[in-house]
Order: sequence, then C-alpha cells, then structure tokens
Amino acid sequence: MRVSCKVMFLAATAISGVVCAPASAQDAAPAEAESSDSIVVTAQRREQLIQDVPISVSAFSAATIEKANITEAKEYLALAPNVSFTEDGETGNRSINIAIRGVSNVGLGEVSTQQSIGYYLDELSVGSTANGTYNPQLLDIERIEVLRGPQGTYFGRNASGGALNITTKRPNANFYAEAGGEVSRFDTYKTYGIVNVPLSDNIFFRGVASYETSDGIIRNVNPNGAPNSGYDYVHLRGAIRAVPTDRLTMDLSVAYSDEDEGFDATVPSGVIDLDTQSIFGADFKAIDDGLGFYPDNQRRVNHNAPEYNRNNFLVINNRLNWEGDGFSIRSITGYIDSKNRRLFDQDNISADAINRLNRYDGRSFSQELRVQSEGGETFDWVVGGLYANDRIRQFNSITAGTDTSYTNPVTGEVIGLLPPIPPGFRINENNKIFKTESLAAFADVTWHVTPKFELIVGGRYSRDTVSNRNFGVVAFEGAVPDTAGKRTFEDFSPRFVARYELSDDASVYASVSKGYKAGGVDINTDIVSPFSPERLWNYEVGIKGNALDNALQYSASVFYLKWSDLQVQTNFLLDPTDISSAVELTLNAAKASNKGFEVELLARLSRELRVSGAFGYLDSKFDSFPEAVLAGGNAVDLSDFRLPKTPRYTVSTAIDYERSLSSAWDFYSRAELNFRSAAPGDLEGVAARPLGLPRFPYNPEAYAVVNLRAGLKGQRFELGAFVENLFKQDYYTGTQDNFGLAGIRLRPHPRVWGLTGKVKFGS
Repeated sequence: MRVSCKVMFLAATAISGVVCAPASAQDAAPAEAESSDSIVVTAQRREQLIQDVPISVSAFSAATIEKANITEAKEYLALAPNVSFTEDGETGNRSINIAIRGVSNVGLGEVSTQQSIGYYLDELSVGSTANGTYNPQLLDIERIEVLRGPQGTYFGRNASGGALNITTKRPNANFYAEAGGEVSRFDTYKTYGIVNVPLSDNIFFRGVASYETSDGIIRNVNPNGAPNSGYDYVHLRGAIRAVPTDRLTMDLSVAYSDEDEGFDATVPSGVIDLDTQSIFGADFKAIDDGLGFYPDNQRRVNHNAPEYNRNNFLVINNRLNWEGDGFSIRSITGYIDSKNRRLFDQDNISADAINRLNRYDGRSFSQELRVQSEGGETFDWVVGGLYANDRIRQFNSITAGTDTSYTNPVTGEVIGLLPPIPPGFRINENNKIFKTESLAAFADVTWHVTPKFELIVGGRYSRDTVSNRNFGVVAFEGAVPDTAGKRTFEDFSPRFVARYELSDDASVYASVSKGYKAGGVDINTDIVSPFSPERLWNYEVGIKGNALDNALQYSASVFYLKWSDLQVQTNFLLDPTDISSAVELTLNAAKASNKGFEVELLARLSRELRVSGAFGYLDSKFDSFPEAVLAGGNAVDLSDFRLPKTPRYTVSTAIDYERSLSSAWDFYSRAELNFRSAAPGDLEGVAARPLGLPRFPYNPEAYAVVNLRAGLKGQRFELGAFVENLFKQDYYTGTQDNFGLAGIRLRPHPRVWGLTGKVKFGS
C-alpha cells in the first residue's frame, strides 16, 4: 500500500510540530522544572528551561527517546524541523550525512575536511572519526538536543551549522538494573543490560552493554560474495562518578563500539552517474544482472566480492567540575580512537572487474577548560579555552579483478570493462594523512539589564593548522611522487543576542552570530590546492513561551543565513582518457544563502493525551557559483540553484496516549508522521537540470513515513510492539558515492515490525 505524500503532508500540517517532550536534568534542575512538561536543556552549557534559551533548539527526553524507540541519529533528526540527512551506506548501515538549515558537509568519501555540524557526547566533541560521522547506539540516554544555527561560542569546533548535544545518564547513589531485548523483521535481534551501583558513599558506577545482530535488508544472490547487508553490533559503556568533596565532582566514562557488517544496504538504480560515464563513456548502459533496478528491486544484489564494512570506536571522556563561591571551573579531556575497514565490489555487478579496499584510522585528543559564574544577579559569564589534535589516516586501493569483460547471460552480448590487465593490477592506490591542530579561546557574558531584559555578547577566537599528505601513490602500477601541504587559518566569530520577557510565560529574542569552518589543502598527485575557510552569518528572531497553564508550549523562529566561500567537494579526471588521473578538489562557492522559519508545539490535551509537532520552511540557493566542476569534469553554472540536502518543507507530528489500566499496569501508544519534501541529495542532483540529467535518482521525491508504537508497562516489566514505515512508503534519502556499472546506489526503506521487552530492578 502506498500513501500519497501530498495527503500525508496535509495530515501533518493539520497537527503541526516536533517531538519536544520533557527533557529532565541530570543534576539539580531549575525549580520550575518540577512540572512534568517542563523542558530543560544545556544549550548554553548550563541547565536552563528551554523557554529561557535564545536559541532554536529541539529537545528529546529519556522518556521520549524510549517511547519513540530512538536508537540512532536518523530517528531523532527526522523529528526536528529544518533538519535533513542522507544515508549513503558507504561506511555501514549507520552511515549518515547531516544538514541543519542547509548547512552540511558536501563531501566525498576520500576527502577529509572539517565538519560543519558539531557532534557532542557528554560535552566532548566526537566529530572527527575515521568513518566520517560518529553515530553511536543511543542507549541509556538522558537527553538529546538539536541546536540550529552557528554555535561557535559554546560548541566551537565545526559547529557552523548547528550542534547535536547528547547527554548520557550519569551514575548515582541508587541501585538500578535493567535488561531488555528486541526482535524484529529481517531476523534482527537485540539484547542489552544496564546497571547502576554505588561503590561507596561518594563513588558510583553505571554500565551499559548491548548486542545486536541482523541479516540486513538486502541479500546477495551470488554465492561467491558476502551473503547480505547484515551486521553484528557490540556496544559497551562504563562510567564512574566520584564526589570526593562537596565542591569537586569527577565523571569518567569509556565507550567502545564494534560494528561488523556485510555489504552496503543499497540496490542499483539503473542510472549511470557522471563519474562512471567519464570512464566508460556517456553511452554506457547500466548492467542489471537480471535483478532489475529500484524501485522494482529493493531486496537483491549480485556481487561477487566477499564485501565487508567494519567500524570500531573507543571514546574516553574525563570531566572535572569544581564549584567555588559564585563560580565553577570545568575541565573536559577526551580521546577518540576510531577505525573503518571496507572491502567493496566497486563495479557493483557479478563480474570480478574492480574491487576497492579502504583502511581508515582516526585519532583525536582534546582538552577544554571553562570558568563560569554560578547564580549571578546582574551578570552571568563564561570564559574558556580549547586545544585539539585530530589525525585521520587513509589507505585506498582500487585493483583489477579477473574479468576484463561482462557477458550478458540472456543475449550473449559481450561488454568490455577493462583493458587487458592482470588480476590484482593496481589502478589507483594511495595513502593520506589529514591533520588538524586547533587552539581556541571563547567568552560569553549575559547582562541582566532589567528583570525582563538581557543582552548577551560572546565570541570565539580560533586558530586551525591543517595539513594533508599524500604518499605511497600508485597509478596504473606507476609510482607517483609524494606530495604534502599545510595551511593555518584564524577566525573570530562573535555572537550578539537581545532577549526580552513579554510576561512570565513568554519571551522574544533577536540574535546575530557567525559560523566558521577552517579551510584546508587538497592533495592530488603533484597538485597542491589550498581552499578558503567557509564563513556564514546567521540572523534570527524568535519567540518562546507557555500558554493555557503550561498545557501548550511553543517556539518559533525566523532566520536568514549568508555564506561566503561555501566549501563544496568534487572529483573528475584531469585526462578524460586516463582513469589514473582522478583528482578530488574542494571548491569554494563564492556566495550562498538560506532563509526560512520553524515552529514547534507541544500540547497537553488531557492527563492521557499529548500532541506534538514541528514545521520547517527553508529556501536556499547558491547566490554565486558560476564555475562548479562536477564528476567527470562537467563544468556548470549553479548560481541561483538550490543547495543539496535542503528540503523546502519538513514536518513532524506525534500523538502520545498513556492510560492507567490498573494499579500495576499502564498502557501507552505513540503515532508519528515524518515528512520531507523533495531535495537534491548531492551536487550532481543540484546540477541535474542544467546538465540534462534525469530527475530520478538525482533528486529524491518527497516522502512521508508513519510509525506506530504501543505497549504495557508496570513498575518492573514492560512489553511493546512497533511498526516503522507502516504504509510501505517507497523512498530514499539521497545519493552519495555513485560509481558503479549497475547505476547509482540507493538505500530502500522497507516496512519493519518488532516486539520489545524489558525488566527493571531498583530505582
């Protein structure tokens, strides 16, 4: 059964708003937060009611995370207005590329640059990892916040478009244990355990462990290749909280994840991309191996290679907090070790023609120190500094297989694929090391001019030294000289905010803030190509408040973003006749802009019924990008065209119903509708019209997804059931690494159903 996106959009608009259910504080929250519907956030690095924070932010509490069955980034991003994502599958089932208000990484798999979206786990930046975007298991989470607009002062590192702020549950003085499991479609099984134990009067431990296994949504009909897109996930996290004195608190946590997967969860589209055309010719037709293409084929591939995708993450985070008289000192020390190993059937068909091996390693160390006031009457202030050192090492190897041609099993037609080269012939091989050393100093002062009016002035100075090195390069078995480049970039990003309380229940704000992302150096054979930093200004006006005795909570904001030197990545052949002459470059689009608004609502209609929703509108364009170069060397003027990953409309709605059945059992249910309008997934999608490319698959159509959840919960036990994509909406979120002889690869989204259960002890 298929449901018209227009019908779903109208239904969504009728309810309107995002799931902004109560977010509870980890420690002592503001007194007002005692109301069950109060929302507490740490968007300004201190616990505040969301109505008091002059930032456009969506918050998700522990209760909402459990009710919505949120286990990874895409599931809460779908609930936030003016937020979109694409699932490229290049580094596993959880691989994702995020855009907030149109700000994203417009990138390629082999090019390392700074991130555009800040990603924080317990105050630690986890944005620099081997697989591109860290997407951890969301288990035992206290709160998730999605902050829109530049967050330079408090989140700094690469938060030019916004920040994702995840807070885990901390150890406490009460014994608690929980165990649970889930079984769902595609032979997917998950089990987990949580324990919280006081080790002494002032030392507490909390541990989390989970295991998940699945056969995946795609299977391989070729007995020589990996059997499916299935996976095995192991996630471990341990945390210790020590309170040696009334003034000093230490939180040490260690998280480890191991993701062992088969091939990418994608199927071919039958449309050859520009990169493949540049090598095999514009008239090359996609090879389907008798399976068909999306959307007719959404479950099968024919790959001969024993493909795999393996990710490992180790995150160590040590936080110290010392409370003085009227101020506190906070230290965050973090270390991240990440790995990605990938064997990929690059030709994407049954022939053993082209194989790709990637080995990526990432290491990141950071130290942040903040001093901030506590309970100031006239002024609240924060000053701090940061040092960070990131290093990503990549090994890429593209080699020839045993087949230099493909024979159609039905027609007998022979298609030439490669020149007469032996198996194992290195078409392209390289080693790359990308490093960033960052220093930053920041300050923020809030002046309470009157009890109702406050002014905020903040700023961040950044100094980033970026280096890139290419070595061990082989092109068609010929050695290429080593190349290296290094640049240093400096920036000052200010923030100005005025906030006025209209009443005890409503406030308005206006803000101007600057976002910054460091430039870098592209290395291609003997070519060193520096590119400029990306800078943007965000102008915003908003209103937040409560009404009807706190039964209705609302927020709305209007914004305008203006970029200069927007970074866009591309690849092409310097010599169209030489496959080994491939280059990857980061271009600077001279100017770009976005404007739009977002509205969020949470309404308590009765003791049992709550309705929440969000609506986002986004109008984006390249104001000036006359010399865009795309894969295959196609040059095009993209001025006045829409940016990638910028759907014009984003709508999310949810209805939560909970009713007491007896003194021992409660019934709960939740219905969600998430809508995203059509938007190009990458730069080729933006250029589809001027280059005469087909709309499918470059520009994903609008889609609306309905999810249902229901269950019974008591003091100790809970049983639940869920259905995701209830009406089997055929959709894909975007395109990414498109090279292949069967066409651009797309990730389908079949209907999934499952059962959950848990048992709890303690409090």
